[in-house]
Amino acid sequence: MIQENVPTILQEFVQPRVINQDMLINLVIEQGPKGEAGKLFYEDGINLHETRKIRIEFLNILKIDYLWVMPNLIELKLSNNIIEKIENLDVLVNLKELDLSFNRIKTMENLNHLTNLEILLLFNNEISEIENIDDLNNLTIFSIGNNIVTDSKHVLYLRKFKKLRSLNISGNPCTKEDGYLDYVFAFIPQLTYYEYKMITNEQRKNAREKHYRTLNTLEETEMKEKEELDAQEEYKKKLAFLTAAYVEYLDDDYLFHQMFEDDKEGKDLSMVNEDTQNAFEEYKINFSALCKEFCDIGLEEHDKRINEINLYDIAVNEGKSISENRGRMIVNEVLHKKTDISATIKQLIKKLTGNVDAITLENITKEAHQLSEEFNDIITDAWTKLMSTEVDLHEQIEDINEVFRINMSDMMGSFLTIARGYFSQLRNCEAEYNDTINGLILYYLSGFGDDVKLPRHLLNLCEDKDMLNYNLNNSHERHLQIIDAREDTMINRVKNWLEEYSEQLIKYERERNNQQVLEISHFADFQQQDFSQLLQQLNLNTDDTEVILALDE
Repeated sequence: MIQENVPTILQEFVQPRVINQDMLINLVIEQGPKGEAGKLFYEDGINLHETRKIRIEFLNILKIDYLWVMPNLIELKLSNNIIEKIENLDVLVNLKELDLSFNRIKTMENLNHLTNLEILLLFNNEISEIENIDDLNNLTIFSIGNNIVTDSKHVLYLRKFKKLRSLNISGNPCTKEDGYLDYVFAFIPQLTYYEYKMITNEQRKNAREKHYRTLNTLEETEMKEKEELDAQEEYKKKLAFLTAAYVEYLDDDYLFHQMFEDDKEGKDLSMVNEDTQNAFEEYKINFSALCKEFCDIGLEEHDKRINEINLYDIAVNEGKSISENRGRMIVNEVLHKKTDISATIKQLIKKLTGNVDAITLENITKEAHQLSEEFNDIITDAWTKLMSTEVDLHEQIEDINEVFRINMSDMMGSFLTIARGYFSQLRNCEAEYNDTINGLILYYLSGFGDDVKLPRHLLNLCEDKDMLNYNLNNSHERHLQIIDAREDTMINRVKNWLEEYSEQLIKYERERNNQQVLEISHFADFQQQDFSQLLQQLNLNTDDTEVILALDE
């Protein structure tokens, strides 16, 4: 039975059904403004796309549907229906309040994309677990009372919603657990209201004292996790910065470890004895120092490129500003002259009132022709000046683009020369290490007499000179391939960036120029059309004599 206070229009929908366009339009009308404001609202037309709030309540709705036609909703009330599944809300990314109370929903789902949601009401449903809202960082009010949530694990889950201020979970089995309320107050400290009642300082203090040790442990864990997340975020920022400078992973020993990552023989050869181990550590230090030195220079070169880009932006923006000011002066002059001429035309129109003799008509016609020619000359002159100003700017920007391309090409060329020099040093460093290891192992092997067997773990590595050379050469080639690949990646990225960036600047300028040319033409056309409409008011019948002005466009 429908309640008495339910709007009349809603009483028509008593059978189970889904949402459709007719229903939405009727609801928008029913819930729209009344009186004079309502009249204006209807005259403007019902625009579902722009609707911000809607209530679809007490309609026996079975399924959430068709709401994609209302992407700008910020408040949606779907309470008191028979909805079983939360779905089809993907488009409603602007939603701030969602009310799904008094339905038959069993699972919290399809809500994570509603990242602007502040109020979520799920009171009186059939939900057994609070879940799947991890991304609702703006959640402030959450009501899930009168459901079937049985355990209290949701308390720690809700702890991470830092903006959560009001929680209602009354009527769930979990609330009957001993100490549940203290658990909530202690572990969700951001809460201000519980079951719509303010939490007192004493309640919060007592709750914290009861869970003191567990809270301390949890907070220490959270602090460590936060530090780790902050460190990861800082690393991402640093990596992005280094990548922009083309020297990612060169600020540490990453490239060195990459060479040995899949080189088991190389690792084993470095561990043959104390001398090889010392040589390996010295190699690592020298190699990593070269990488770090190159990284620092790469960052300095990046700063130079950024400075060049900033200088380019300043030059282009200055040219645009000067051109815009000139254009504005030309346009203002046209509009000022148009105002004066229009005033004169209006005076001529007044002279046509009543009986006008032939001489007056002739004089008015002659003066109108002169004014028309004068205005056409003004528009033509303005069009010429505006186009000349735009052509000058276009040529100026093209020149700046070419100078920028040359300067940046020189800077990139210098950087690549430096890069090739450092990668050559890295290869030399690797070759020296390879020779050193070879000599140390040969000397080590020479200490074994004919009656002394080589240690078992060295048999497959350096049983004889040929075996040693084979493994050393394989390791050496693998390392060189990694160094070469890193160099090729850098060089290709630098060249591609320069080519793409230069082409993009040319494209942007071409599009800007075309747009400006169109705007100038549209301005001239509009002024002529507007002026022509004013002149047409002179084409009047006076004493059965039609005055027709043959005016040039």
